[in-house]
Amino acid sequence: MEVTVRFASPRDLADVAKIFENSFSGGYRYWSLRLLRVLDVLVATVSDKVVGAAEIYTTNVEGYGDVGVIGFIAVKREYRRKGVGRKLVLEAERVFRAMGCRFSAASTREGNTASVRLFASLGYALYKRGDKVFEELEAPLYAYEDDVIMLKALSS
Repeated sequence: MEVTVRFASPRDLADVAKIFENSFSGGYRYWSLRLLRVLDVLVATVSDKVVGAAEIYTTNVEGYGDVGVIGFIAVKREYRRKGVGRKLVLEAERVFRAMGCRFSAASTREGNTASVRLFASLGYALYKRGDKVFEELEAPLYAYEDDVIMLKALSS
């Protein structure tokens, strides 16, 4: 199975919305859909079919410089555990490096073991609520509902 990752086109957004609707609930569903036409969106495709997506943005954080943020990431159920999420994160990191970001970050709930495992496997350090790094990044990442922030220094 060959997975290709690229920036979403306007015609991809309906497929991305379905993936987000099926993957998230509550505030996560609301914000992932609300931000769909605001943030940059990467899509993972297999045979030109959208099977995963990530919403990304950058922010400047005092003491960290420019930070690339993976706001939401989701993969269609039947394509999970096949490397699709990994490819989305790696492409987001490539984009962030090209934009001069010093770090890549994401946040989630500790119970989201699939996400925590994915980011940890890619070299992200995990910080929990109460940790200094978590407290410094909570607002810039809008991680108010989350209890884990994952952070990785990007080499140039």
